[in-house]
Amino acid sequence: MSRELFPLAVLAGGLYLGLGRLKNLRDGQGCPKCESLQALVAFGLAAWAGWELWQAYGQK
Repeated sequence: MSRELFPLAVLAGGLYLGLGRLKNLRDGQGCPKCESLQALVAFGLAAWAGWELWQAYGQK
Protein backbone atom coordinates (compact mmCIF):
# COMPACT_ATOMS: atom_id res chain seq x y z
CA MET A 1 0.00 0.00 0.00
CA SER A 2 2.72 2.52 0.89
CA ARG A 3 4.32 1.95 -2.52
CA GLU A 4 1.13 3.22 -4.15
CA LEU A 5 0.69 6.34 -2.02
CA PHE A 6 3.04 8.54 -4.04
CA PRO A 7 1.47 7.72 -7.45
CA LEU A 8 -1.97 8.16 -5.92
CA ALA A 9 -1.03 11.60 -4.60
CA VAL A 10 0.51 12.55 -7.97
CA LEU A 11 -2.62 11.36 -9.79
CA ALA A 12 -4.91 13.42 -7.56
CA GLY A 13 -2.65 16.48 -7.67
CA GLY A 14 -2.11 16.26 -11.42
CA LEU A 15 -5.81 16.08 -12.13
CA TYR A 16 -6.55 18.92 -9.73
CA LEU A 17 -3.85 21.18 -11.17
CA GLY A 18 -4.59 20.25 -14.78
CA LEU A 19 -8.29 20.97 -14.42
CA GLY A 20 -7.45 24.27 -12.72
CA ARG A 21 -5.25 25.27 -15.67
CA LEU A 22 -8.06 24.36 -18.10
CA LYS A 23 -10.47 26.50 -16.10
CA ASN A 24 -8.03 29.42 -16.28
CA LEU A 25 -7.73 28.97 -20.04
CA ARG A 26 -11.50 28.88 -20.44
CA ASP A 27 -11.93 32.00 -18.29
CA GLY A 28 -9.13 33.85 -20.10
CA GLN A 29 -6.97 34.17 -17.00
CA GLY A 30 -3.20 34.04 -17.11
CA CYS A 31 -0.89 33.57 -20.06
CA PRO A 32 -2.44 31.08 -22.53
CA LYS A 33 0.96 29.63 -23.44
CA CYS A 34 1.93 29.16 -19.78
CA GLU A 35 -1.44 27.74 -18.73
CA SER A 36 -1.38 25.29 -21.66
CA LEU A 37 2.11 24.08 -20.78
CA GLN A 38 1.24 23.72 -17.10
CA ALA A 39 -1.91 21.76 -17.99
CA LEU A 40 0.11 19.49 -20.27
CA VAL A 41 2.69 18.80 -17.55
CA ALA A 42 0.00 18.22 -14.90
CA PHE A 43 -1.96 15.79 -17.09
CA GLY A 44 1.27 14.08 -18.10
CA LEU A 45 2.13 13.49 -14.46
CA ALA A 46 -1.41 12.25 -13.81
CA ALA A 47 -1.09 9.84 -16.76
CA TRP A 48 2.23 8.54 -15.44
CA ALA A 49 0.75 8.05 -11.97
CA GLY A 50 -2.29 6.28 -13.41
CA TRP A 51 0.01 3.94 -15.34
CA GLU A 52 2.04 3.20 -12.21
CA LEU A 53 -1.13 2.43 -10.26
CA TRP A 54 -2.38 0.23 -13.10
CA GLN A 55 0.90 -1.69 -13.10
CA ALA A 56 0.83 -2.08 -9.31
CA TYR A 57 -2.77 -3.31 -9.46
CA GLY A 58 -1.88 -5.84 -12.17
CA GLN A 59 0.94 -7.31 -10.07
CA LYS A 60 -1.36 -8.21 -7.19
